[in-house]
Amino acid sequence: MEKARKTPSALFAVVSFVIIIAVLVYLINQEVDTTMSVFAAAIVSVIVALILRIPWEDIEKTLLRVVSDCIPTFLIVIMVGMLVGIWIAGGTVPALMYYGMKLISPKILVPLAFVLCFLTSEFTGTSFGSVATMGLALVGVATTTTIPLPLVIGALVCGAWFGDKMSPMSDTTNLASGVTRVPLYTHINSMMYTTIPAAIVAFVLFTIAGLVYAGGELDTTKANLICDTLTANFRINPILILPAILVLLVSVFKLPALLGMGLTVVVSTLFAMVFQGVGFVELMNFAANGFRIETGAGSIVDNMLNRGGITSMTGLLITFMIASVMGGIITATGILDVLAKDVLLKFIKNKTVLVIVTLIYCYIVNFITAGGQTVAIIVTQQTFEDAYDQLGIHRKVLSRTLEDSGTLSAPIVPWGVATLFVMSTLGCGTEYIPYCWFIFIVPVFSILCAVTGFGMWDKDGNKLWKGKKA
Repeated sequence: MEKARKTPSALFAVVSFVIIIAVLVYLINQEVDTTMSVFAAAIVSVIVALILRIPWEDIEKTLLRVVSDCIPTFLIVIMVGMLVGIWIAGGTVPALMYYGMKLISPKILVPLAFVLCFLTSEFTGTSFGSVATMGLALVGVATTTTIPLPLVIGALVCGAWFGDKMSPMSDTTNLASGVTRVPLYTHINSMMYTTIPAAIVAFVLFTIAGLVYAGGELDTTKANLICDTLTANFRINPILILPAILVLLVSVFKLPALLGMGLTVVVSTLFAMVFQGVGFVELMNFAANGFRIETGAGSIVDNMLNRGGITSMTGLLITFMIASVMGGIITATGILDVLAKDVLLKFIKNKTVLVIVTLIYCYIVNFITAGGQTVAIIVTQQTFEDAYDQLGIHRKVLSRTLEDSGTLSAPIVPWGVATLFVMSTLGCGTEYIPYCWFIFIVPVFSILCAVTGFGMWDKDGNKLWKGKKA
C-alpha cells in the first residue's frame, strides 16, 4: 500500500529551506560554478520531496508546468544573444560608441559616464558589456583629468546596472519577469516608479560632483584611437542607431516581447546587410557564435567588439533551466506554502513591511552568494511569491523589488563576481563602491512607494494610490 504524502510542518519547512540555501551558499563561496551549485540544491530539494513521500508523478507535473512557463523567457534570452552579435556586425553598437565618445568633455565627463553606460547597457542588455566597452573607454579618457577615477567608475557602474535593470534585453530583467510570471513590459513599467526618480537624483549628484572636480587637460588619444578604429572597420552613420531605438519603441508600444524582439532581429539583420555589406550566412554565424574581429589596434578595441551570439547566453540558459527545475521541485514539496502561511505572514502584516523584508532578504542572499544575482532573484521570489499573493499585492511589485535589490546590489558586493569583473576590467579597487549613489538610492524609492502606495497595485491591477485600473 502506497504511503500517504506528508504535509510539512513549519519547523520542517524552515529547516529544509535553510539547508537548500546553505548548500547554495557554501558551494558558491567554494567557487563552485553557479549552475552546478543550483543543480546540487535541486538534488537536495528532491530529497526533501522524497522525505515528504510526494509521488514522483506529481513532481514531474509541477516541473513541466514551471519549465513551460519559462519557455518564452528562454526564447527572449536566445534572441538577445543573436541581437548583440548582429548589432556589432551591423555597426549599431560601434555607432553608439563612436558618437558617445565624440560628446566627451571634462566638465560633463562624470554625468556623461552615467548616461552613456546606461544607453550602452540599455541597448545591449548587458552591464558587463557596457563596463567592458564604453566604461573602459571612459576610464581611459578620465585618467588624464583631475577627476577622481573612483567617482567616474562609480558613475559608469551605476549607468551600466541602470541599463541592465531596465533593458528588455537584459538577462536579469527577463529572469525576474519570467520567474514571477509577470509580462516583460509590465515588469519594466513597474520598475520605472522606483528607478527613474532614483536615476534623476543620481544624475544631479553626478553632475554636481563632476563640476566640482572638473579641470585639467583631456587626453583624447585613446578616444581618438577607438573612433579611428571604428571608422576604419565600420561604416559609421547616425541611421545605424535606429535598430537600437526600435527596442525602445517596442517597449513604448507594448508589443508582445517575443514579437517585438523578433521584429528587432529582422530589422537589425537588414540594416547590417545594407549598411555594412555583411553577407546573410556570415551574419547568421555572428548571431550564433558572436562577432569576432582583429582590428590591429590592440585589445582595448577588440575586447569591445568581440562578443554576443547565442553561445554567449548558453550558461545563463542552462542555469535558468536548472533553477526552474529546482523551483518546481521546491513548489511541489509545499514548504514555500508553509513558510508563507505559518512563518512569514505572522510577521508581515502590510505592504510596507513586505517590501522592506523582501529587499533585505534579497540583499542578504546576494551578499552571501558573492553577488549571485540569479540565485538572489530566484530564491527571494520562491520565498515571497505566496506572501504577495495572500496580501493581495500584484506580482509586478515583487518582480520590481527583486531587481531593486537583487540586480542592483551585485556590483557593490566587495567579494562578488560583478565587483571582481569591474576591478579586473577597469584596473581599480573597491574604492568606487561608495560612489554608486544610484544603487543606494533606488531602495529608498522602493520603500517610499510601499509607504505611500504610489507605484503599488493590488492583485487585480488596481492602483493603490487611486483605486483605478492600471
